[in-house]
Amino acid sequence: MLEQDLFWEDEARREAVEWMLEVNAHYGFTTLTTMLFVNYLDRFLSSFYFQRDKPLMIHRVAITCLSLAAKVEETHGQNMFEAKTIQRMELLVLLTLKWKMLPITPLSFLDHIIRRLGLQTHLHREFLKRWEHLFLFVISGK
Repeated sequence: MLEQDLFWEDEARREAVEWMLEVNAHYGFTTLTTMLFVNYLDRFLSSFYFQRDKPLMIHRVAITCLSLAAKVEETHGQNMFEAKTIQRMELLVLLTLKWKMLPITPLSFLDHIIRRLGLQTHLHREFLKRWEHLFLFVISGK
């Protein structure tokens, strides 16, 4: 592996771990969940070569490692389920939705239009944030 690839991978790992710490603070995951995340991420990174032209791959791996760590550790609460039960339900949902996991939503449409028109100013981001709050309010059924 080239030295520049190692630097890129180290930087990507650092960003993924920082992201996990933010997620941990937000959701109150246990320290063990964070440790499992880092363990899974490091083991994967040591066994898999990333192409630098596919930077989103590290984000997908980070999300997957978080999901796996949370499934292993965050199992306490009133409604505990075995991992196999969750996996079967995930598969049922995916099959029922015919694996169509990226629907077009009003928010994705607005975001696309703002990007397409080159409207990337703070004012436009604030406009989009207000619409996000409105959409969340509407879908919450309140």
